[in-house]
Amino acid sequence: MLAYSYYKRYKLRKESQHQGELMKQQEIAVKAVLEAEEKERQRIAKDLHDGVGQMMSAAKMNLSAFEDEANFFNDEQRNSFQKIINLVDDSCREVRNVSHIMMPNALLKNNLSAAINEFVDKLSNKKLKVQVYTEGLDERIDANIETVLYRVIQECVNNTIKHSGADTLVISVIKDKDGISGTIEDNGKGFDTSDKEKFEGVGLKNITSRIEYLKGSVDFDSAPGRGTLVALHVPLMLSEKTVP
Repeated sequence: MLAYSYYKRYKLRKESQHQGELMKQQEIAVKAVLEAEEKERQRIAKDLHDGVGQMMSAAKMNLSAFEDEANFFNDEQRNSFQKIINLVDDSCREVRNVSHIMMPNALLKNNLSAAINEFVDKLSNKKLKVQVYTEGLDERIDANIETVLYRVIQECVNNTIKHSGADTLVISVIKDKDGISGTIEDNGKGFDTSDKEKFEGVGLKNITSRIEYLKGSVDFDSAPGRGTLVALHVPLMLSEKTVP
């Protein structure tokens, strides 16, 4: 009996160790994917800013120079040419906005609150009114946590714009002694949360996997015709609560 009891304890301990190793390997794999994704975003953002953005700026300068030398036969031709310049100018701004959204400089030089507000300010969708409320984020926290939370909020906003048909979106992010809590709520058409296929899409999967990577939790509260609420909570370890 003693031998059997010892064997059972030994087996349980080994199973527990095995499960721990599996979880550790999964965490390493998720971290590698997120880091690779972030590096790819930064590479694309740099290529857009330094490559496409500069070429379009050069095209605008050349068009403006050509306008000064051109002899237009009438105002209609001049107006048509000016529309082309305006279109190129708008495209330059759009490339810069996309570049900044993909690689938020605000996170490099400021806090999560500033990055969220900067992202919202650069939204080109004029039909959606976005309100942002943040609290307790004046001090910097772990850079990895800030980046993941920024991407989650970005994903939620993009989902709202693409799928919800909402005209109002409220973002709230609060940091206290227990961690960081956030809600992203819209007044759109909503969806059936019991439909498992909805959670097989890349968008919701990204949100869930990122929050799980931070040992947090995320809930989706929605129904057809009454909008969507995404509620998340991320605990902060003592060493992560303030980063100088």
